[in-house]
Parts: sequence; structure tokens; C-alpha cells
Amino acid sequence: MNKKNLADLVIRQSEFKGEMGVARADITPPPNIYSRSWGSALHDAAEGIHRPLVTTCLFFRGGDPKIELYLLCFDLGWWYDIAHELEIRKAILEKSGIADDQLLTHMGHTHSGPITNLQNLEREGGDLIPGYRDKIVEGAVAALAGAKANAQPAVASWAQGRCDLARNRDLVLDSETFLCSVNPEGPTDDTVLVGRVTDMNGKIIATMVNYACHPVSLGGGNKLISPDYYGAMREVVERDTGGAPCLFLHGASGDMTPLRSYESDTAIADQNGRQLGYAALSTLTGMLPPEQEIAFDRIEDSGARLGRWSLRPKPANTTLKATVSDTDLPYVDLPSEAELIQAIRGCNDRPLKERLERRLMVRHDVGEGKSRKVRVTLLQIGDAFLVGAPAEPYSAFQKEIRARFPGHAVMVLNIVNGNVGYLAPAETYDKPGLYQIKISLFRPGCMEQVIEDTSKSMKALETAHG
Repeated sequence: MNKKNLADLVIRQSEFKGEMGVARADITPPPNIYSRSWGSALHDAAEGIHRPLVTTCLFFRGGDPKIELYLLCFDLGWWYDIAHELEIRKAILEKSGIADDQLLTHMGHTHSGPITNLQNLEREGGDLIPGYRDKIVEGAVAALAGAKANAQPAVASWAQGRCDLARNRDLVLDSETFLCSVNPEGPTDDTVLVGRVTDMNGKIIATMVNYACHPVSLGGGNKLISPDYYGAMREVVERDTGGAPCLFLHGASGDMTPLRSYESDTAIADQNGRQLGYAALSTLTGMLPPEQEIAFDRIEDSGARLGRWSLRPKPANTTLKATVSDTDLPYVDLPSEAELIQAIRGCNDRPLKERLERRLMVRHDVGEGKSRKVRVTLLQIGDAFLVGAPAEPYSAFQKEIRARFPGHAVMVLNIVNGNVGYLAPAETYDKPGLYQIKISLFRPGCMEQVIEDTSKSMKALETAHG
């Protein structure tokens, strides 16, 4: 057996040192706004508020040359069409005075939030949408300005933990029955990636919890506006960290759901959130102090020969860089707008009509093209990477990318700067009855191609100077 080099026995955590600031703004909608995001719902307008909705911004300044970046997280579900998102994004950029390539917008993806596209103005609670869109913009601008104003020298550190809240949700009962439901035998990803931001005195000023699980604790029977499980998760983490804002970073959860899903009782969402929150705190508690590593120190003779490890200083990485990775993906065969409009007119089944209406918005976005450019936003933040997908990839997406970059914390986020729907593994297309495959825009191999292109761009970013 080869003798280990004791100098190589070191445990480090990914870190970044620069200037960081955090701020939050309230974006809770009126309690009776249009909020129908489930086809099975028997109501259009919400009837109250379970927990407030917020937008939280984490600001980064650093690197050589120095750059400034903003990660803006919304307690919202998803943008229903491209025009909808671009209108709101344009207003945020104009009012905040920042450049488009500085801003990463990320959706927490609650399925119990307001619906903000203007196609719903004539429905119950729809008259409140325009005013609420203004509130989203105002909140975002305030959070962006506040985060920059609060910037100070700080160190971000990351560590990995575990939580079994998320379960596989591709349940195949037979050749005719495909369900979006807990599959006890399906693959999962229980990784919780926790980020901690501390000032130069070691005080926590912000945390990040990156976890892949669809926020669908609450289903069509719930009539309250809610951030779903991550509202309670934030409450648990913030209570233990002196009120430091916690950002929920929704991971690659295309095939992940809570064990308790689609419930009407908001207590279930809070239970799910506490489960994740305590897992995040467990990880946070075990982290090393900022700018330190733990290394093999000496052998101590006792009843057994003990190996002693000790903390020692390790300066944090000051790299801050950004780039994008583009992949051109071919579309599947899609019905025309005329065909969808005709189907909607003749449909009396509300859940089916809901699906057809969403499909029409997608068809309108697609236009007459045969493919679409999918742009992944990439940040290198010290030893860590942020991979922002404008889509909902399966959890295999993040597992593969993390496997290709060992020794780095890799935060994978769904629905960043756009959303083109699901990216599923090629073998999943053998189950055409699965919901994600039925509504996917792209042909088999789409996720694998995005992984390849993203990995190449990450490697180029890592090796680039400046």
C-alpha cells in the first residue's frame, strides 16, 4: 500500500471573498388576486394570504477586472410567456439603471402564487394584475438598490448536506397510466447546498439554500397565496441566524416532488419547509469558519494512535466572472395556433382547457421556427459556480454537472432569465405519457446537449484570465 502524504490530507470548503450585500422587499399581492395555477382548482381568485411573498437580492462585486452582479429571487411561480417576462424585466432594468447582463432573475416556483400575465384580465381577480405587476417591479428595484447599498467586504462559503424531502415524481403504473406522483422506486437527489455569507467579523449577513424539489406541497384545493414550503424553510433558517435573509435557490427539480404533495392544508407546506430548514441548519452548523481549512496536524499516541486535525488559515478565492452558454435545440412537432384555438373553443373540461391555453401561449412564443436557443447563465464565484438554467431540467442535470466539477460547490438553479419548460433525459422519452414529456418543446437528447455545452463553457470560464 502506498503511504499517504500527510500534507495532502486537507478538507476545504468552496469560498469567495469580495463585496456582498443583501436586501429584501415585500411583493405580497392583494389577497383576492387571480391565482389559478392548477387545472383541478375550483376557484379562480385567491381567498387570503398564507405567508407573505418577497423578492430578495444578493449583490456581488469583485474579480479582476471588477464586476457587479445581482441575483434577484422572486417568490413567484413562472412567467407564462416571453413577452410577459421581458416587459417586467425591461421595467426593472430601466428603473434600476443596471445593465441586462448584470441581472439574474430566479423564480422560487411556488404553485400557489398569483398569475401575472395579462391574458387573464377578464377573469375573477384579473383586474388586480396590472397593479400587482407594478408592485413586482417596485419591489425588485428596491431590493436591487438596497443590496448594492448594503454591500460590504464579506466571505461566502458553501457546504453540502442532505434532506430527503424530495422524492421522484415519475410514477408509471402500467402502459396506459402515467402519473405525476411520488415514485418510491425512482431516482432522487437529496443534496442540500448551503451558502453562508459573513462579514469581516464573522457575522452571518445572508444564507443561500439550494435544493431541488418542486414547490407543490399545496395543490388545486388550496385557496391561499403561499410561497409553499420554502417560506417556512426561510423562517427556520433566519430565526437561527439572527434574521440574516435566506435566499431559496430552487434546483433542478423536473422530476422531484415533496413526499406530501398537492395538499389543501398549508400546515403541510410548513411541515415540508421545516424539514428542509432544519437540514440546512444542520449543514450550516457543521461548516468551517470563513477563510480556514482543516488539515492533518499530528499523530497522538493514546490507547490508539490518534490522528489530530487542526484549523489553519486559507485565503478565500477572489474570482468573480460571468458568461453564458448557448445551445440550439430542435423542437418536437407542435400543433399550430389555429389548431389549439379551435380545440380551446370546443373544450368544456376546465383542467384540459387550462392545459390547452398554456400550450397556446407556448405555441405563440415558438412561432414558425424549428429550434430555439437555450441560454444558460454561468457565474464563477470564487471556488463556486452558479448555473442558471432558463428551464426546468431533471435532477440528473445537476448531478452530472456537479460530478464533472468535483471540488467546487455548484449551485444549479431552475428558471433563471427565462423558461423554456422541461429538459428531461433521453431515456425518459420512452415514457411518452409522463406530463413533462407530453409538454416538452424539445426532442430527445435536449438535456444531454445542454449538459455538454454548459460543461464546456464552465471549463472555459474556469481557465480564463480576468
